[in-house]
Amino acid sequence: MNILEFSALIWLGSLVSGFLGALTGLGGGALLVPFLTLAFKVDIRYAIGASLISVIATSSGAAAACVKEGFTNMRVGMFLEIATTLGALLDAFLAARVPTSAIAIIVTLSVLAVLLYSLIGGVYVKAIETQPPPLSCMNIKWGQDYAL
Repeated sequence: MNILEFSALIWLGSLVSGFLGALTGLGGGALLVPFLTLAFKVDIRYAIGASLISVIATSSGAAAACVKEGFTNMRVGMFLEIATTLGALLDAFLAARVPTSAIAIIVTLSVLAVLLYSLIGGVYVKAIETQPPPLSCMNIKWGQDYAL
């Protein structure tokens, strides 16, 4: 396989994983990392890095649309951004020190947990408030059942 064929297959696999990830709500990274590591024998550290780059691109596009439509609570988003950044720094520190097999087990368990959660349909709650709480980031009609 030459570099052109390899690049075309990677591009096609990334396109499919992004499409399926968007449809299922899992995100492309949950599908892209196993695709790269199992199909192309890419080291899991490189696959996770490539997945993070693609997630940044897709999340930025989705975030712009959600902010424009008014679906985003910027206060909650900024709070979560701080926690996400700290988690990414901790992950970068640990990824250099943890064996690849342990990383593969963690990624596998995470993907399986998300898959199981998606298959059972999420958690259903009954909203009883008459108006959204101040930190709400969803524009929903209160008093109906919604999947989280």
